[in-house]
Amino acid sequence: MLIFYPRLPNGNILWTCDNCGNTAQVSCSETNAVALYCTCSCKIQPQCNDDWYNKNLYLKRIPIEIRLNNSVF
Repeated sequence: MLIFYPRLPNGNILWTCDNCGNTAQVSCSETNAVALYCTCSCKIQPQCNDDWYNKNLYLKRIPIEIRLNNSVF
């Protein structure tokens, strides 16, 4: 599962902790799927978005031919 957060009129992403409801604005032009450290649990929330980036699930969805060709994805 991957959680996509809404984009605000200023272009930032509005992240919300799925554990406590804390919010933050994230400057990120490439994705709406973000994961941030939250003080409520001392962990990165949401875990599914953290796994997407830090367990290389993001890269696994891109064909190896494109990754080896150094194409922009």
